[in-house]
Amino acid sequence: MKNAEQNKNKGKFKLLKLKRTMKDDYLIEFDEIKNSTISNFIEKIKTTKGKKLSDLKVMDLSYHNGKLICPGEGVYIFRENEEILLVGKVSSMSFTERISKHFDYRPYAWFNRLLFLICERLLKLERTEENYKIASKYAFENLNIVLVNFKNKEKINRTERLLRSCTNTLNKFKNLKEKNLNKIVIEY
Repeated sequence: MKNAEQNKNKGKFKLLKLKRTMKDDYLIEFDEIKNSTISNFIEKIKTTKGKKLSDLKVMDLSYHNGKLICPGEGVYIFRENEEILLVGKVSSMSFTERISKHFDYRPYAWFNRLLFLICERLLKLERTEENYKIASKYAFENLNIVLVNFKNKEKINRTERLLRSCTNTLNKFKNLKEKNLNKIVIEY
């Protein structure tokens, strides 16, 4: 009986150790993909697990697997499964400051583009405070976030523009479409 109890405790310990060593997969460093094709970059975004919004903590926007996300500026992607719903950029503030502003459910708020687009284009609801709350709940239950961190600010705007022009996001550009997905990201 004592051996069975010891084996059970060893199993619990191994499971706890495994959980502690599992890495969150929601951060892409721009320097690691800048020489990839646009197509490969998009595939990387789609296959990166992302962080489920309902599990996201403020700390996750500043630290990734215990390491500071430095400088914490770049491009962020909201996804539902592998579908890219919204691409945004952070160049004058940090991920920590910008991401939370998307969840302000007041229709007249300035930076809540995610709720606006979910309401209007995805759920086909009027833009009211009550419907923004519904959109917020939808986002937290269904969406993941992927961050692309940039050491150099110069390419943030171009990369956000690139992703919005060659993916079918809710905030895609109407008149700008990048068709050559074999281009190298850094050359865009």
